[in-house]
Amino acid sequence: MQYSFFFIIGTIFGSFLNVVIYRIPNKISIIKPRSHCPKCKEMIPFYRNIPILSFLLQKGRCNNCSIPISLIYPLTEFIIGFFFLIGLHYFQYMESISFIIVASLLYTISIIDYKYYIIPLELSFLTLIALLPNIIISTNPLFYIYGLLVGLGYLLFIYTITWAITKKEPLGLGDIQLIALLGLWLGPLKILITIFLSACIGIIYWIILYFISGYEKNRKLPFGTFLSLSAIIIYLTKLV
Repeated sequence: MQYSFFFIIGTIFGSFLNVVIYRIPNKISIIKPRSHCPKCKEMIPFYRNIPILSFLLQKGRCNNCSIPISLIYPLTEFIIGFFFLIGLHYFQYMESISFIIVASLLYTISIIDYKYYIIPLELSFLTLIALLPNIIISTNPLFYIYGLLVGLGYLLFIYTITWAITKKEPLGLGDIQLIALLGLWLGPLKILITIFLSACIGIIYWIILYFISGYEKNRKLPFGTFLSLSAIIIYLTKLV
């Protein structure tokens, strides 16, 4: 019963993050107006805004104009609910709360970066706030500082080499600030593994796009997406 309750709370939080994912990049207040269909602008009553269930009952379409609803919406609600279950079952006290918030924010960042190629400063700041309690109460806070320094140091090395060869910026400011945050979360070794895993995923993603739509010299890659999802995976390896 406890797990079901936590999952439901997680899906509700996920529903709110769907609002964040849509509105922050489009510079719309996350408070008002109320949830509405982006096409017909019809306000969504609370009884048609039940996480996951409403999507299933409406067969993935707006009840008013029948436009298809993105699968990202129920997927986000389910994944955040899943994060709540992991936090409840595997972690204790502060780490549980920290994991739920940080993982949820990283997931949100990953979707926004994938769709819009930006990492909102507001979300990075909230992630930093969520990380601070764990660092403050830690018996070895320098471990997290080392993670930040190692992540940024490695990134600076790669950045310098890439710039010297191509004369192009390989990463944006958002990616840099994200790696600093992930270093604080993961520590020195796991941040390096995360960066390596992200690069591997990025290469696979680029190859897939190459075969689907051909070669594009200036193709953008949502590296923040790869970093965020890789960081969550690497953090959870401690449970294995």
